Amino acid sequence: MDEQQSKPLRILSLYERLRRGETISKKREAERFGVNEKTIQRDIDELRAYIADNFKTSLVLEYDRKKHGYVLKQNENDWLTNEEILVIAKVLLESRALKKTEMDRLLAKLILQSPPQNQRFIQDVIHNEHFHYVPLQHNKPLINMIWDLSYAVRTKRVIIVDYKKEGEDALIKRKLKPVGVVFSEYYFYLVAFLMDYDFDFPTIYRVDRIVRYDITNERFKSDYKNRFEEGEFRKRVQFMHAGELMKITFRYWGPSLQAILDRLPTAKVVEKDGQSAIIEAEVYGRGIKMWLLSQAQYLEVLKPEEFRNEMRETIESMLRNYM
Repeated sequence: MDEQQSKPLRILSLYERLRRGETISKKREAERFGVNEKTIQRDIDELRAYIADNFKTSLVLEYDRKKHGYVLKQNENDWLTNEEILVIAKVLLESRALKKTEMDRLLAKLILQSPPQNQRFIQDVIHNEHFHYVPLQHNKPLINMIWDLSYAVRTKRVIIVDYKKEGEDALIKRKLKPVGVVFSEYYFYLVAFLMDYDFDFPTIYRVDRIVRYDITNERFKSDYKNRFEEGEFRKRVQFMHAGELMKITFRYWGPSLQAILDRLPTAKVVEKDGQSAIIEAEVYGRGIKMWLLSQAQYLEVLKPEEFRNEMRETIESMLRNYM
């Protein structure tokens, strides 16, 4: 094979090994391919031009004097760092949101974004958590469905779903205007408005309970001024229980005020009295009730009066379980 015929193979070989983190020496490459060093230099120059045109500043092919050869360097502002990859991997494992095959594939691809010399370190750090990973009971593939539903949200397409409620065998069919896909407490949720009803607040569906779905060509309109915002909704909902938007006021005197404010992004301290604080928060639905009850004796709901009475009745009912 003459030099011209072997050129594509040389360049592909150089590029592949550079992407794997290897150092390219002109002398060694000339010996490997049976050409002179000037030929290898021309190959490197062509690769450098290709990388500059296609990757801009995110990848740079340059000579490393310490390694005595050419290396491919990533701009950390454009690529994930080793530290960032490790953090994302740990968050993914803790979420338990995906079935094991999906999680394995996602982690493998994520770790491959790190330079080869660091991949083993990341694998070793997460090895125990990865080995003992326990997916959720539904064990259902979700990645493609989340993409499809997000596409329907983005393009404002009406969807028809067959949905299985907790504890029920029969499926229910719903025609929906999807407005968001969010993740919370182990699960992904579809946030949508029922097509044939004019509610002020959306309904929430667990994605893993959607048995079948059809993204139709029918589109729905959304008033920009009153458009649904996933981020704002997420700040006001607890345990993904939908309902009307309400403002609550409660007194808290527990061990960590910071934990309260972190849990309720809309919360603000309106008054402080010694060790207790009066807090106001804007929340959706009744999911907040579950969380407030978890604070035991360190919290008292003050407003609204109807919600305060509901909390009292629930606590009295709980007390009867121990009498």
